[in-house]
Amino acid sequence: MPGVACGRTEVLKLTKEEYQIWAGPVNKGFEEAARFLRGQKIFDADDIACPIQLVALSAILTIIGDRSRSFQVRSMLERWLWCGMFGEIYTHWHDSQAGRDIVEVPAWIEGDSVPFGITQANFSFERLLSVRKRLGAVYQGFAALLRREGAVDWITGEEINDVVYFEEQIDSHHIFPVAWCRKQGIDPKKYNCLVNRTPLSAKTNKRIGSKAPSAYLKEFELHGTAVASLDEIMRSHGIKLEILRNDDFEIFFQVRAKALMELIGKAMGKNLSLELVEDTDGDLCNGNSYRLDPEIITKY
Repeated sequence: MPGVACGRTEVLKLTKEEYQIWAGPVNKGFEEAARFLRGQKIFDADDIACPIQLVALSAILTIIGDRSRSFQVRSMLERWLWCGMFGEIYTHWHDSQAGRDIVEVPAWIEGDSVPFGITQANFSFERLLSVRKRLGAVYQGFAALLRREGAVDWITGEEINDVVYFEEQIDSHHIFPVAWCRKQGIDPKKYNCLVNRTPLSAKTNKRIGSKAPSAYLKEFELHGTAVASLDEIMRSHGIKLEILRNDDFEIFFQVRAKALMELIGKAMGKNLSLELVEDTDGDLCNGNSYRLDPEIITKY
């Protein structure tokens, strides 16, 4: 492959003529990148955990030009984006990965082999359980993917578009409230992981408070939300209403974990493994508490 780099030294080597030739197309590439990311329900720069991936995306769009407007190419770029985020491809050696993607992704679009960044990307069940930091490719990618898949606000039923995102202060909140989970003696590693989180408005989170799911769901109904609508709302977040209404955290945890793994796998274009997490260090796992029960998965 040709040598491609994007460090400070390379930028300073640009001649005036090179800058004048590429300034306009590159600027358009960044504008197209912003448009593309809005389509993925990524509205804020903070939602891009590794800014260098935005730079790579803009460069790729600059290279392929108007071809990016086709459905097929858009789908390929979406797969590359989610593989980069959930596979945490840009977490290490990000400059070299960006250089590689700028060469391989346009070539892939032209019919060449699948880029290294996609073939090597993987997402494990363990990662779904261990990620709790608000700043990180997986945490931020998870919330954005749920928005893209149609997650709506629980109270208003509004789709989380860019206006709602900023005006209603959408953030990732707990489904089973922390205070309630503590009273039930549930492991903090479980109730704080991504399985028990979903994008909600600040008002909705305040309405939920520390109540049991059955209690706040009843309040939603008393305030005019029909059961059929509530079922549809929960489905948009990968949640089964009947399970949530029973306040059964363990069944909820197992069923939603499977649903989220399938959702992430679909975005990455991969069949992700749901293999059991081994208790190797005594930290992440606690006996069988993180093992998926085939009977529960099959039933629901």
